[in-house]
Amino acid sequence: MSVGFRKVRHKPRFASLHRKWLASLSLLLLSLGIAFGALSYWYLEVQVKIQHAQSQAAWSAEFEGMIKHSVDRLQRLSIVIASLGDLSEHLKKHGGLIQSGELEQKFSSVRYELDVERIIIFDKQGVIRWNWSPDSSSAVSSQSMSEALRHAIQNEQPSEALDCQSQCGLNTVMPLLADGEHVGFIGMSQRITDLVVEFSIATGVDIGILIPASREKTEQAFPGWGVYTAALTHASVLKPFIGSLSERFASPEDIPADAWLPWKNSFYVFNVVPLKHIIDGANGYLVFISDVTKATSALEQSNRNSILLVLGSLLLAEVFLFMLLRKPLQRLSHLAKTLPLVARGGYQEAYQAFDLRGRFPNKRDEIDILYETSIDLTHQIEETQLALAADRDFIQGILDSVQVMILTQTSDGRLHTVNRYMTQVLGRSPEQLRKSSFVDLLEGDEDKERYMSNRINLFSPSVRRLEHEGSIIDASGEIRHIIWIHTFLGSSHQDDAVVLSVGMDATDRIVAENRSRWLANHDPLTGLANRLRFHEELERSFADSVRSGNPSALLLLDLDYFKTINDTSGHAAGDALLVIFANELRARARKSDLIARLGGDEFAVLMPTTGRIGVEAFATSLNQRLAERKFQFGNKEYLISASIGIALMPQHGKDVEDLMVNVDLAMYEAKKGGRGRWSLYSPDREYILSKT
Repeated sequence: MSVGFRKVRHKPRFASLHRKWLASLSLLLLSLGIAFGALSYWYLEVQVKIQHAQSQAAWSAEFEGMIKHSVDRLQRLSIVIASLGDLSEHLKKHGGLIQSGELEQKFSSVRYELDVERIIIFDKQGVIRWNWSPDSSSAVSSQSMSEALRHAIQNEQPSEALDCQSQCGLNTVMPLLADGEHVGFIGMSQRITDLVVEFSIATGVDIGILIPASREKTEQAFPGWGVYTAALTHASVLKPFIGSLSERFASPEDIPADAWLPWKNSFYVFNVVPLKHIIDGANGYLVFISDVTKATSALEQSNRNSILLVLGSLLLAEVFLFMLLRKPLQRLSHLAKTLPLVARGGYQEAYQAFDLRGRFPNKRDEIDILYETSIDLTHQIEETQLALAADRDFIQGILDSVQVMILTQTSDGRLHTVNRYMTQVLGRSPEQLRKSSFVDLLEGDEDKERYMSNRINLFSPSVRRLEHEGSIIDASGEIRHIIWIHTFLGSSHQDDAVVLSVGMDATDRIVAENRSRWLANHDPLTGLANRLRFHEELERSFADSVRSGNPSALLLLDLDYFKTINDTSGHAAGDALLVIFANELRARARKSDLIARLGGDEFAVLMPTTGRIGVEAFATSLNQRLAERKFQFGNKEYLISASIGIALMPQHGKDVEDLMVNVDLAMYEAKKGGRGRWSLYSPDREYILSKT
């Protein structure tokens, strides 16, 4: 008899507290540094983007103000020029005829002094009466002012429009009155590119105007956007950049306003404002392009400085904590190296190791108390081990003399002691058995669950006894049926409780009983259910189908040519064929199906919750397999097949007896039809036969 206390288990790789603490603290400090740096970077980035968004709003408002100011200036200038040239009187008195030479002398310096690109005078029907431009090569046409003129004629009010068909210009049209009567219009144009350049110089941001491309401008348009740059500062650098954006985004408005877009080692912010928000009816986009390369570099540098500062501070804190905890950790490490000596029974070595460390300094702390407690526990363990050794020697002499399995368990079910007979039956050493619990010896989940559910009774003051049957695997690999009797031996503490378990072998009796029960319900040759078991299950399945309305199927199978094989090759060949056929049925049946041998070469299959399609597929598959397989016995080879009758319940029989008669009729109909077929029963005798 062998007895032991120690639980043998896999020990993980040793890692000292010193290393764990240092690694954990370093990881924590590093994570804090990275988190702080990331948070700082995110905060600075958000602030920069907010500032840029505010700047963009200011730029948009400022440019819109410039446009409105230019419109107001052109309208006021129209009034002044109309007065200087006495245009209203000319249009009224002279029938719209205007002396162009006289006007050109008066307005020859307008282009340079007042920044006016063109002056056009219209009569009240919108017909040009005078068209002036300082550039003689410019086309003399009202087309560029047509939109503003149309609105002015309709509303008889001042109107403005942005036109970029030839060159981008801001157009205004003012009505001319004479004695309160509408006599014509004066139109003025100013180049928008001048405003773009002026705005870019004033704000330091690049600006551009994107206009929908006409047929003449198709080649200049950006792919995918259908717009071209009517005006753009630093066009040589920024036009390729805008071209790359047109390949990445479906339209200018899809570009995020706060995105930092990389381009040739630089970063830009691309803000888009539809022109219709600035000038009513204008098509296209006003874009602000900001170079934020310096801002991103400054942001990254600030982030790096923050991370370095935080990591430096955290590193100093780590060094300080390391110096503070170094001595206590060394003492704990020494204690951790000493306590395993106690576990191995090296008590004297442990006492000496404890004495090497001054256990009683002037000021005690928690580690000193831990040292003192370790010494006291070592004394107690040593005394307890000596007492237990004496008890083990006495008990072993008694238990080794009996021929039943005897073991003791701890309160948590671990094997504590085993006798020699049990080690012989199981073919395992006492050391191997002590690595497992009692429930691990039981074979089968049902036995384990039954034991664990009733085990609590062992510790009940009114019971303290448990009897049950369970199976184990012996040294030869065979299953042994054991009757176990467990008794609680008692203890002052439940954690120290010991259970005495006695096992008596009842294998021969149980095997004989199980064999008798099995033969009562099974065919001994094929292992299938017999006629009695089949009829019990058929009654139950028929009742379920009638009650629930769920269809089920019944197949009656008869081996073709079985008598010929039996007569020509003997009963051994017939038995072999029956086993082969049974195995083919098993291979195709579901777990819920019941297969039975009713006698001779007659078999039946009960298929719950199966309709006509499923049962016909089963029968077809079976006959196809039989047709492919040859049965060879000795030097003879036979073709095998089966005639199969099929009936569905509950529709093919008012009760089980009627159902069996009908499926038998269907089976014989299949045999008459040429064998190797299946036949589905029909109440009107119109049987459905499968094809060969």
